[in-house]
Amino acid sequence: MVLDDPHVAPHHARLAANDSGNVVLTVLSSHNGVQHGKRRIASGQTLVLPDTGALMQLGATHLNLRLPAEVLTPEQPMRRMPAGGTAWALLAGVLLLALLFGTQWLGMDPGTDPSVWLPTLLGVPMALVLWIGLWALVSKVFSHRFDFGGHLRIALPWLLSISLVDLLWPQVAAAVDSPLMWQLGGAVQALLVALLVRAHLVQALPSHPRAIGAAVAALLLLGVTLTVVTTQRQTDRWFSAPYMSTLPLPATRLAPTVPTAALLQGMAPLQGALAARVQKARDEDEADSATTDGNEGGEDSE
Repeated sequence: MVLDDPHVAPHHARLAANDSGNVVLTVLSSHNGVQHGKRRIASGQTLVLPDTGALMQLGATHLNLRLPAEVLTPEQPMRRMPAGGTAWALLAGVLLLALLFGTQWLGMDPGTDPSVWLPTLLGVPMALVLWIGLWALVSKVFSHRFDFGGHLRIALPWLLSISLVDLLWPQVAAAVDSPLMWQLGGAVQALLVALLVRAHLVQALPSHPRAIGAAVAALLLLGVTLTVVTTQRQTDRWFSAPYMSTLPLPATRLAPTVPTAALLQGMAPLQGALAARVQKARDEDEADSATTDGNEGGEDSE
């Protein structure tokens, strides 16, 4: 067996069966020897290997000795992109760029300098290549293949989905007049990003899909919980935005209109809550003023 390893000698070691049928390791002319478990076998030494096989290190190379009686696990199929996956991914990339350019164009003022297009023209492709390249490096480390194409086919459809949800979710929530749905837009975005990361991880570590799914779900739940708790402590609300700020397009409004009287009646409970917040702010200001005056009086007496 020829090993492409500069730390392995031309005739490093020999494996042969003895008269009893056991496999014997003999280290030949080698400076580094062979590492078996915690024991180092030097040049000229021999070792009878166990019947269950052995894991050895020659230079920087790990060798697993497998004997004929060893029972192997069945071969697992590799994850493969279905037929036409590349074409669909490229189409998703074209649609993603068109969506980004169209959104920017709609938000531009007439006569805007053309240089404002540079971040989209250069920044988006560079960021996409960097993102996919990092995941390809992860695949290289754990799966020993620089799978740039596989991660590209994963990223483009998911990024298109995330962009479409970011654009359409608030409009749909406003069209059906659902403030709760509008508030949950951020959570939906976080879920899609988590699913994108999970798809990349499964592509890089195909042998552990369940563990990856559990880890991503736990991190997502932790992140959402910390966000909600922080928002509640800072604003006394479960969501950061106090009200739905998206207006639906007139032609897409599906919810019926609300009479003015019903609107005013629904806003009436806000009066007590706002008054309580104002009183709380005043009490905090008075407490801060009293603390400041006390500190200044102490300094004067000194």
